[in-house]
Amino acid sequence: MQVYLNGQYIDAAEARVSVWDGGYLYGDGIYTTLRLYAGRPLDLPAHLERLRRHAAALELPVPLSDEQTGTIIEALVAANGLRDHDGRLRITISRGGDPDDPLPLRDLGRLTPTVLFTLAPVPASLAEWARDGIRACLLEPGSARGNLPHLKTLNGLPALLAQRQAAARGCQEAILVSEDGRLLEGAVSNLFLAKDGCLATPAGAEGLLAGRTRERVLALAAGLGLACERRRLLPDDLRGADEAFTASSVREILPVVAVDGAAIGDGRPGPLTRRLQAAYRELVAGAVAGEEPRHP
Repeated sequence: MQVYLNGQYIDAAEARVSVWDGGYLYGDGIYTTLRLYAGRPLDLPAHLERLRRHAAALELPVPLSDEQTGTIIEALVAANGLRDHDGRLRITISRGGDPDDPLPLRDLGRLTPTVLFTLAPVPASLAEWARDGIRACLLEPGSARGNLPHLKTLNGLPALLAQRQAAARGCQEAILVSEDGRLLEGAVSNLFLAKDGCLATPAGAEGLLAGRTRERVLALAAGLGLACERRRLLPDDLRGADEAFTASSVREILPVVAVDGAAIGDGRPGPLTRRLQAAYRELVAGAVAGEEPRHP
């Protein structure tokens, strides 16, 4: 697999990052992950706008324009023979490093960031999960959270630990709970519930990543005439929901059919979830064809 690293297209096995890089030493960097459809990234401008905002919060320069980024993606897709295939793309920008100053605190602009683009296949299990649904588990309140959950920094350990806990319990997603007992999001996704025909998602308070796919789902719901509110949600709201699903760029919309071993609704993907899955696939098909989506 070819990757792009600091201006070069090279084999992943040959890619080298400095041992002094702040991303490796301290998690000092940011990233974004996109889904590719037939070799084309969905919502690239929105992902790049968020990438720049998060980088600015870390005083981390992004040394590529949006146009340059698009050119790199096209070349990388071609180099890996993915022009007609789906995949997932990750763009990672880390601090870079200086062996004479391994813990830089000032004059950060003198460091040259490390820029890495990687491609990977979409997990084969996603099609099955989209069809049959996934199982989720609630984590202990306040567990597996970082200090900057609203930024996509390179400190992925909290999310990794949450996913490991979920896997150990036979689940495909972990639902994070705040210290005061509010539902937040999944370890790698945003969360939605449906009750009596109305959708709800946790309010965008502190501790919640404003996922791009979450915004897409909200817009699709509005386009379908579905009521949807952002509000405080508790574990009992999830347990008592008629339906639930997660949303993310790579996983798309996945029905949640059980939480902590107890069925949600009748234990099968529900009709509102199916409608939104169909609308999302329609949006994707239009994007791949270069058409304007019917829904926002």
